[in-house]
Amino acid sequence: MSKRLNDNPNVAIARLEVEHQMLKERVAELDRRVVLTAPEQREALELKKKKLAKKDAIIELRKAAC
Repeated sequence: MSKRLNDNPNVAIARLEVEHQMLKERVAELDRRVVLTAPEQREALELKKKKLAKKDAIIELRKAAC
């Protein structure tokens, strides 16, 4: 996550949501394939981890903004 210190929480949340959506789309693209190569399997796993981290960051920022 590349949160800048001067970011407004709403701006940071919006940026994270865009990044999360991009990751979600790539994971979905890989999930539609019948067979994944070993590198694609590793990519899918890494993308899912990043996607979860983005979601966790969004939740934490929303909690802090309240």
